[in-house]
Amino acid sequence: MHDEKSYTAVLSSPVGYLGVQMQGNKLSGLEFLGRRTNSRRSNTGKSSDHISLEVRQALDSYFTDPYRIKPPRTILNGTDFQKRVWRILASIKPGQTRTYGDIARQLNSSPRAVGNACRSNPVPIFIPCHRVVAASGRGGFMGHTSGEPLEIKQWLLTHEQKSTAGK
Repeated sequence: MHDEKSYTAVLSSPVGYLGVQMQGNKLSGLEFLGRRTNSRRSNTGKSSDHISLEVRQALDSYFTDPYRIKPPRTILNGTDFQKRVWRILASIKPGQTRTYGDIARQLNSSPRAVGNACRSNPVPIFIPCHRVVAASGRGGFMGHTSGEPLEIKQWLLTHEQKSTAGK
């Protein structure tokens, strides 16, 4: 699910470990590391600085109630097309989904191009690529169509559905 990278912090979450990357005082990357992580990839020395606290609070808010999330400040490195896709993803509310085809039609593009932009999303959860599904099923997640990545996607969608039940 991930390469050998260095993270500003590695945080525990209900879906496993999350690798957090910071650029200055802004979030530049969030990666699902799975249920097991290798401490060599982690540089946790900065995990208690102000922005990491902001990220941690935003993640805690998401895992408690996706409607109460206040996304942290981010730096999004990507192509113009990717950024257009990410803006659309950011507008999808918790508990809702859109298909790759829906977004592709909106952008006059192809579902595959939308899927590639989703795969390149640097800050999942805050740009909710898990809310994009195939026309006939869940679709992929993090470049995978089975295994732990799809379990994470399903957990996130179920979590949001449960949270929206009372809304």
